[in-house]
Amino acid sequence: MEIKRLFADEGAVSPVIGVILMVAVTVILSAVIGTFALGLGTTQDTAPQSTWGTDYSSGGSSDTLTLSHQSGDPMEADRLSVVITGSAGNDGRYSFSTFGVTSEVSAGTEVKVDSSGVGSDLDLSAATVRLVWEDEDTDDQADSATLLVWEGPDA
Repeated sequence: MEIKRLFADEGAVSPVIGVILMVAVTVILSAVIGTFALGLGTTQDTAPQSTWGTDYSSGGSSDTLTLSHQSGDPMEADRLSVVITGSAGNDGRYSFSTFGVTSEVSAGTEVKVDSSGVGSDLDLSAATVRLVWEDEDTDDQADSATLLVWEGPDA
């Protein structure tokens, strides 16, 4: 019977397996090299995990909002900004250095958002204030994270 001899003959198995393994290694190596060559292997920084507190005070012609980093990851001040919307004449994006913070921000750091930083009287009663962290490796605002949203009492 030829069928028994067909199953017993293993002469061609080893070269076939060798060729399959060489092709598999070549494909995997090509995929890894292609990924790094096209820049697909780069990673983006992840937003820091942090807890923030707020303290709002209204004082005559100008308001003050104190942002305090209560706990979580330390972060670089130049990657943080305060975005104010809904304020009379003070809408905009302000860096932390505008409010005097230029070093690392860690638990216990306080930032006073007030008229000294924005250059005019600040009315936050109807405003929304966002604390935004930005990825330093890109200029795309899609690579940012909102760490805190505060709304004024009349917002």
